[in-house]
Amino acid sequence: MKTISSIILLALPLAFLACNSNSGGGSDSIAMEPLDRSKRPDPGPAPASSFPDYDTITTSEGLTLYVIESNRQPTITYRLMFRSGGLFDGEKTGLAEFVASMLDQGVVGKSAFELASEIDFIGASLSASASSDFIAVSVSGLSKYKEQLLGILNSVVRAPTFPEEELEKLKERTVSNLISERSEPDALIEKLRRKLVYGDGGYGAFQSEESVASITRDDLVAFHRKHFIPNNASLAIVGQIDRDEGVKLVENRLRGWRKGSIPEEPKLDFPTISERAVHLLDRSDSVQSTVRVAQQSFPRSNQDAPELKVVMSVLGGGFSGRLFQNLREDKGYTYGAGSYAANAARMGAIVSYTDVRNEVTADAVGEIFNELNRIREEPIPEAELDMHKKYLAGNYMLSLERPMTIAQNVQEIDVYGLAPDYYQTYVTQMMSVTPELALELANKYLHPSKSVIGIVGKREEVGESLERFGDVTIYDEKLETQN
Repeated sequence: MKTISSIILLALPLAFLACNSNSGGGSDSIAMEPLDRSKRPDPGPAPASSFPDYDTITTSEGLTLYVIESNRQPTITYRLMFRSGGLFDGEKTGLAEFVASMLDQGVVGKSAFELASEIDFIGASLSASASSDFIAVSVSGLSKYKEQLLGILNSVVRAPTFPEEELEKLKERTVSNLISERSEPDALIEKLRRKLVYGDGGYGAFQSEESVASITRDDLVAFHRKHFIPNNASLAIVGQIDRDEGVKLVENRLRGWRKGSIPEEPKLDFPTISERAVHLLDRSDSVQSTVRVAQQSFPRSNQDAPELKVVMSVLGGGFSGRLFQNLREDKGYTYGAGSYAANAARMGAIVSYTDVRNEVTADAVGEIFNELNRIREEPIPEAELDMHKKYLAGNYMLSLERPMTIAQNVQEIDVYGLAPDYYQTYVTQMMSVTPELALELANKYLHPSKSVIGIVGKREEVGESLERFGDVTIYDEKLETQN
């Protein structure tokens, strides 16, 4: 005997056919286009930017305050950013990074363990990091703990104790990492690339065992005292809070934080790159070459940055980028290749990268230059350009789901001197790129003839073949030149 459910299942197809048949009563039939599953459906239009509105307030202490009300989640994020980073290290490279790393190692009245326990108890998170241009300290958690969270941030940035014993542990770990990096091609090539593009100081400086050994607790205290002042900082608040409540909360919790003298920006001396040259870091046991082709570029504040991002995506953005398609899909030289624009406050860089077998190193470098020249000489087809524009716009829109991203973006306006509406018009600018504009931007900002070629690889197998690209300078694993 059939069950009722079985009978229903058998009847459904018959009912469907009956509803879709012509019954001779003159009813109209609906013509359905057959679905071609071999073709990808056309993408829909890119969404308009939905970067949230925000309020900007300057407190009596000179702190720039951004309040971004968001009720999507019952959370709140505070991100305090100081306009001083590694550029202010002086001769003690790594000092700003050490300061950021030590902030949570104890505050006045609380040990590192007690501070961590307080944070864990309310399910919050605390992080601090340093770049060349800034130091950022963030704390996030449930909105109901908004006062306690700001209190934690206040104590971490205003009353760190920098325990001597924790500093010594940090120095030991750092030296151990530096020694390990000598056998890591990716770490070596990035140091070499920064040195070639930016010079020995500023953005090009990197930690050494000597610079780490020279850092003392007094250095951390002095850096903190000089740079951690309210008029050298901005605070972004994202979450369930409005302008008035945010201002009141900050005034109460950060009361008594005194202004100071704004640190003078250090002078930077960038090298002049007038012609193409090769720089090879020799590792006798390398079975492949780690490649970077880089050039100097504009600072982060350049108004063409969103549009150039589209051009860089076509050149080397992910699986659809031309470098990937050329070096992997067509030539089979590598598992991956790409390019990106590294923009900092004072100067940027445009970088193409890959890892290839020793025997095809020179050919791979040649193909990178072929693609750099092609994007300057031929307009990008409309369909290819459109795909990258929509991909970038979609990724950007998704990133705005994260409160920390919103905080970072709004503070970039401050630290990099961007236009106040930069992120409101970000998607519009990217979507405005035409083949003609892309060609114009590529010729304006991509300069293959003024590139440096950095390679970590085996000199014996790749050195001679690289001479066709220019003079070859040899380095050891400490980035010192060799005869």
